Amino acid sequence: MMPLRLLSLGFLVASGLTFQNAIAAEQALTIPKTDAQISLDGELNEAFWQQATKVDLGYETRPGENIDARVKTTAYIIENSDSLLIGIIAEDPEPNKIQASLKDRDTVWADDLTGFKIDTFNDERKAYNFFVNPLGIQMDSIEDDIAGNEDSSWNAIWHSEGKITNKGYQVEIAIPFKVLRFPNTNGQKTWGIDFVRMYPRDYHYRFAYNKVERDKSCFVCQIGKISGFENIESGNNLEVTPYVSAQRVDERDPPTISEWQKGDFEFDGGVDVRWGVTDNSVLNATINPDFSQVEADAVQLDVNRTFALFFQEKRQFFLEGSDYFRTSFLNLLHTRNIANPDWGLKYTGKTGKHSYGVLAARDNSTAFLEPGPQSSGLQGFDNLESDAFAGRYTYDIGDKSQIGGMITHRAGDHYENSVVSIDGKYYFTDEDVLRYQAVYSDTLSLEEQDILDPNTGDVIDTEIIENDVGAGNGYAIAYNHNGRNWNWRASRFDFNEGFRADLGFINQTGFSRDVVGLGHTWHGENGDTFNRIHIGGDVDQTKDYLGQTIEEETEFWVNINGPYQSFIGFGSGVRDAWYSNESTGADGSNCLRADGGCLFDQSFYWVSANFRPMTSLQLGVNYNGGDAVDFASLLPADRINYSIWGNWQVNRYWYASINYNKSKLDRDDGNLFKADIVNLNSTYQFDKQQYIRLTVRYRDVDYNQAISTDSDSKRMARQLLYAYKINPRTVFFLGYSDGGFEDDSVNRFERTSRSIFSKFSYAFQL
Repeated sequence: MMPLRLLSLGFLVASGLTFQNAIAAEQALTIPKTDAQISLDGELNEAFWQQATKVDLGYETRPGENIDARVKTTAYIIENSDSLLIGIIAEDPEPNKIQASLKDRDTVWADDLTGFKIDTFNDERKAYNFFVNPLGIQMDSIEDDIAGNEDSSWNAIWHSEGKITNKGYQVEIAIPFKVLRFPNTNGQKTWGIDFVRMYPRDYHYRFAYNKVERDKSCFVCQIGKISGFENIESGNNLEVTPYVSAQRVDERDPPTISEWQKGDFEFDGGVDVRWGVTDNSVLNATINPDFSQVEADAVQLDVNRTFALFFQEKRQFFLEGSDYFRTSFLNLLHTRNIANPDWGLKYTGKTGKHSYGVLAARDNSTAFLEPGPQSSGLQGFDNLESDAFAGRYTYDIGDKSQIGGMITHRAGDHYENSVVSIDGKYYFTDEDVLRYQAVYSDTLSLEEQDILDPNTGDVIDTEIIENDVGAGNGYAIAYNHNGRNWNWRASRFDFNEGFRADLGFINQTGFSRDVVGLGHTWHGENGDTFNRIHIGGDVDQTKDYLGQTIEEETEFWVNINGPYQSFIGFGSGVRDAWYSNESTGADGSNCLRADGGCLFDQSFYWVSANFRPMTSLQLGVNYNGGDAVDFASLLPADRINYSIWGNWQVNRYWYASINYNKSKLDRDDGNLFKADIVNLNSTYQFDKQQYIRLTVRYRDVDYNQAISTDSDSKRMARQLLYAYKINPRTVFFLGYSDGGFEDDSVNRFERTSRSIFSKFSYAFQL
C-alpha cells in the first residue's frame, strides 16, 4: 500500500518459517475427556496431553488480514469433568525478546500473552476471555458484542502457570467449570472457542485459530465451535468470603488547628457470599460489605467545568455480573451511587435466549446527579437512607440481535426516582446495525434551599426541601455501517428536561442531538510501514428543550498505526456554541441578549501519539487547544491542554507509570488560571502473590488574582501499600496514606490527614 517501507515485516515469510492450521478453523472441534488431574508447572508432561485435541494458531489477524502467522503456536484442549484444561506452546525464534513481567493480575496487557476465548452459551454474543503471560500471570475479562465492550473488571478464581524455554514459552491453564456459566442441559454441549496469541514486537501482532473478517460488526460471532462436555456441572458451588479491617485516621485543620487530632483504631467486618444456584445463574449477597478501595482514583481537573466527573466502579460485589445490567446506550446503573450500604443482594443468569439480573441494596446515604442541557452537579445527603433496586431482562433474537428492558428504583424519606427503559440491537446484515432505546422516569427529589436574613439578604442557613421534578422521557437511536473500508453512522438523542436516572450516570438531559459521520480505512499489506490509516469526520447539532440551538459542530480526524507499536491521531473542527447564564452560573453581566446567553464562534484541534521505542517502555503525548469559554464570567477564552505520560517495565519486578497534565485558560485581559496534575504509580512485585506500591496524586491550580476571586490551591495525596494476594478475593493489605494542601491561607504545604489501614479477606470455596 505504502511505497516507503522502513522495516521488513516479512523476514519470517521469506525464510520459509510459515505453516497452516492443522485443523481448519471452520471445522467444529471435539473435546476429549480424562480422569487425570493436572500438575500446573508449564511443562505439559502429563500423559493426557497426548490425547488432547490439538490446534495451530495459523492466522495473523492483526496487523495482517488472515495471513499466515509468522511464528508457530500450538494449543491443546481437554477436560476432566471438574475443569477445562488448556496447554499452549508458543515458539519464538528470538526468545530473548519475549516480554514477560511479574505484575498483579489484569495488568500485563503489554506482555507476550496467550490464551483463549470461550462462548459457553454458544449465542455468539458474549465470551469469557482467559489469557496468561509467559510467567503465568492472569488476565480475564468478559467480551460483549451487544454492548460493544470488554469488561476487564470481572475476576474469576482459576489456575495457570508458565515457563520460558530456549524455544519460546509454554503455559498450562485450568478453568474450574464452577467459575463459568453455561446452559443447564444434559448430554453433549457446543461452545464457541478461539485461541489467541499476542506477540508484541515492532508491531503488536495478533495470531489466532480463527479468522477475523473485517467487514463484520461483531467478534464473538466469528469464533469457532467445540463440542463435548457431557455431564459436566458447575455445581451448586458456594463461595463465602468474610473480611476484617482496621483503620486509624489522624486529622488536623491548619491554620486554625495545627496539632494532630489523633483518632482511634476502628475495626469492621462483614461477609460476601457467592452461590452458583444452577449452572447458569449466580446469587451474590453481602452483609456489612467491605466497599473500601485500596486503589486511589486518578486526579481529574474539575476547574472551569459544567459537567460532573465520572469515576469507575472498583468494588468487587458490584463488579461481578455487572454486564447483565448494561443497556444499548445509557448507563442506568452506576453503582458508585450506592455509597454506603448495609447489605446488598444480586441474582444474575441466563436460560436459553433469556438473560436476567436483579440487584437490591440498602444505602445509608443518598447521592445522585442533577443533569441539565449544559451542566450537571452531584447532590448528596449523607443522612438520607434509601433503598436501591435494579432489574434487567434481555431476549436474544435471531443470530445476533437482542431486545431488553430495565427498571431502576430508588426511594427514601420524601424522595423517590423510578426509571423504565426498553432497548435493543438489530443486525440487518453483518455490516449494518440498528441500536435503539426509550426511557421514562418519575422523580420526587430533594434539594438544598438557602435561608436568607430578612434584613440583610445574606445566607444564614440552608434547608432540605421537596422538589417534585415529575415525569421525564427520552430516546436514542443510531444506525451504523461498519464495512472493511467504509463506515458511516447516523444517530439522534432526545431527552426532555424532566428525565432523571438517579441510580445511573446520565450527565445531560433537556436536549436533542443529531449526528452524521463518515469514515474510510486503509489496511496495510504485509511489509507496509503503516498497517492502518483511518480518516473520518462528522457533523452534529444540539438543541435544548426550548428549541435553542446550543451547539453546531463539524469535525474531522486522522488515525495512523505504524512501527514501534505506534499510534498518531490528529483532528480539528469548528463549532458555534451557545451558553446560558443559568446553566453556567454566570452573573449575566456579559450576556444581555434577549435569549439569556452568549454565542461563541470556536475552532479547536487535537493531537495524540504514543509509541514503544522498546517493548518495555511506552511513551505518549496528548495535546488539544483552541477557543474556549470562561464559564464563571461567560467571556471568550483560549485553552491549551496537554499531557505527557509513560509506562516503563524497568525490569521483571519493577513497574512505574507517570502522567503529567498541564491546562491553561487565557482571556483577553490575561491568563485566568493554569493547572498542573501529576498521577504517579510505582510497583515492585516480589513474586506472583506479593507487591508493594507507591501512589502519588498531585494537583496545583494557580489563578490570576487580578481577574479571579478563586484561591490558589495545591493538593497532594500519597499512599504506600503492601499486598499479598492468593487470588482475587483472598487478600491481605497493609497501607499508609496521607494528604494535605497549600493555599492562600497558609504559607507552606500542610498535611491534613494521615492514616494506617489493614484488611484481610479469605474466600472459602465450599
